[in-house]
Amino acid sequence: MDGGYQLVNLSTGAVVASAPFVGTVPAAALGDRFGVRGLYNQFDVRGSDFAVLDYAFTGAPNDEDMTGGRFTPVWASKVPDLEGTTLISDISVELGEEGLNIMRSGSGDSIKIQAKDCAQGGIFQMEPERSDGGLTRMVHTLAQPADPAIRPFFFDNPNFRAVVGQFLGDDCVSVETGPPSTFCVEGRTRVNIGNDFSPDFVARDSSQVAEQVLQPECNTAVPVTPSVEHCGMVSIWDVASGGRMGFVTGEDAVELANPPTECVQDCQAQNQVRGRLAVLGFPFPVPAGSRLTPPTSAVLVPQPVTLPSGGSQIAAGSAPSTPALRAAVSGRRGGAVTATARWRAPANARAAGTVRYQVRAVRLGANGKVLGEKVSAKTGSSARSEKMVLARGAYRFQVRAVNAAGASDWTARSNKVRAR
Repeated sequence: MDGGYQLVNLSTGAVVASAPFVGTVPAAALGDRFGVRGLYNQFDVRGSDFAVLDYAFTGAPNDEDMTGGRFTPVWASKVPDLEGTTLISDISVELGEEGLNIMRSGSGDSIKIQAKDCAQGGIFQMEPERSDGGLTRMVHTLAQPADPAIRPFFFDNPNFRAVVGQFLGDDCVSVETGPPSTFCVEGRTRVNIGNDFSPDFVARDSSQVAEQVLQPECNTAVPVTPSVEHCGMVSIWDVASGGRMGFVTGEDAVELANPPTECVQDCQAQNQVRGRLAVLGFPFPVPAGSRLTPPTSAVLVPQPVTLPSGGSQIAAGSAPSTPALRAAVSGRRGGAVTATARWRAPANARAAGTVRYQVRAVRLGANGKVLGEKVSAKTGSSARSEKMVLARGAYRFQVRAVNAAGASDWTARSNKVRAR
């Protein structure tokens, strides 16, 4: 049975728009909080910031139903931090047979929501746009329904942890070396969402041009190393202007695929390749030791950026702080001679506006003697790694952040890796 959305004024119960519809709806017609009601999923939207509230699957019959026929709450809220600004425009609406696009703008900000009224798949995303090109922090909090059986939780999927570093997919020649390609993907850890009622219910956050804000206080109930640094009830993301933050469900949530392309315009809610990639699934019930804990951490509530009076732009002279270095990676044998530097955004990235990065490869000889250096061109603002083509040998990397106001200090040198 095909789905399809209606927009509902929650105060009056009036259906303001239903598919098919393309046009502009006055904000007053929908009210401060309005309902998006589909056959298979539903949620509310807060008009002032387009926060998504009370997202749930309805449990309506469908061959791809994951819920076991039960109304299944997933998200209590998905809240963008607009740093004090408010969305004030009327609402642009497109309603198709099973899809929705709604958008609202304010002073320098806009949020677009795309959704599909389907039982599973790539079914939801939010896209922030900022006139200053800065990041938008989004805080996602899972629902807490009264029935513990359908109460969702984040977990470190042990099926994925078991294959970290292995190559899987139709085009893989070797589980140890791949070679990596669209259909041969290196295993890495995966945080999923599950519950204790349905063995089919599974979901995960899905992003394009966004960086997860790590929560180092959190780990699995039986601690593992390295930790995914993710809490049990909340995920936090810094999303680039024009990027997107969504979630996928069902098979898409447990498929070992390459990260999505870095789309910053008209991104689609699904970027998956079916049939040729490894689908790893998840254990049900999820082992207690794999569940992430505690529910929240000290970085749950983002602190507002201090802005100059009367404006939403970053004060002149606000250079970025130094990025946080991550472990560098040696190159793989065969093909170009490379090694890869990795880092996390500086602590003040949101306040510093558009930030780009430079990487310095320091070549080492015997006894650690420096033989030379190579500095990369500036990367894009969303980059968190840089694979550099180098002469064969041993290297340590340094990274600095750069914006219009200046540059940070270089990081300390990374672990030693080999270009090969």
